Amino acid sequence: MQLNELLSRVEVIGIPTRTNFRGVRIREIALIKGERRWGEFSPFADYSTERDALWLQAALEGAIQNFPKPLRNRVLVNATLPEVAVERVGEVLSWFPGSSTVKVKVGTANDEERIAEVFKIIPDARLRLDANGLFSIHQAQEFLLSLYNKYGHQIEYVEQPCASLAENGALSLPFPIAIDENLRLGDEINEINKVADVVIVKVAPLGGIKRALNVIAQLDKPVVISSALESSAGLSAGVALAAHLAEDVICGLGTAALLDGDITKNSLLPLNGAVTVEEIDVDLESVARYRLPQERIDWWHNRITNAYKSIESENEREELI
Repeated sequence: MQLNELLSRVEVIGIPTRTNFRGVRIREIALIKGERRWGEFSPFADYSTERDALWLQAALEGAIQNFPKPLRNRVLVNATLPEVAVERVGEVLSWFPGSSTVKVKVGTANDEERIAEVFKIIPDARLRLDANGLFSIHQAQEFLLSLYNKYGHQIEYVEQPCASLAENGALSLPFPIAIDENLRLGDEINEINKVADVVIVKVAPLGGIKRALNVIAQLDKPVVISSALESSAGLSAGVALAAHLAEDVICGLGTAALLDGDITKNSLLPLNGAVTVEEIDVDLESVARYRLPQERIDWWHNRITNAYKSIESENEREELI
């Protein structure tokens, strides 16, 4: 698809979030109308052009190509609990009906209070702690061991406790370590295999389903397919990947519940602890409702242009090799 045609197929929207997720109040998204379906290009604002290029490849793949054949008609999902006031924990968990596995963002001011509240509401909850690399080795050891002393085997794993792979490899914890950012930011897969007990795989940051499957084939650890706060258009690719894999694991793909709206008639919202595997049906009235002002449209067009040119340059380099 040529750049001019690509830009003519773009709709730029902004959907409010129900919490302050990663400091985001409005989730800005560029939708791309393709022959198969709508693709989604929604890298966060601080990402580099090189990372944007991977997201654009994923969006174009989703818009143009067939999804792989599903092995099941639903994907199990965890609840996701961002940094919210303790009084809101019950409200947020109610957005994920039937999910007893809860991913809790940690490294915030009220971690222990929110976790205690989770167990008041779901006594048999399984926790997935996600630090997004915020801890030093000492902080991770101290905090995570204190949680283990309280909750023991109800902690399933901690995701990306420290920023670097070397730091994560230096930890000694009584429960598994899951690696996320180190994979997305390009650390060697052989080194990730040495450190990780579990690997978090996200379709868009890896450049699409095909590339994600190639990465999974090189990993010798269990994988959990997760999302990046996308609309149902973007989530559908992650759901398709998870449904195609042989292992039926609980995934982090229920995050449409964290958005205060969607652009589909059949939003991929959690129900009975799962989301349905189905083609989404984009609602053009909703697209129009969430369409952003022209200055934001221009900003996203410029970002897509830079990502597209980055892909072209990479393709040219590969042809020369």
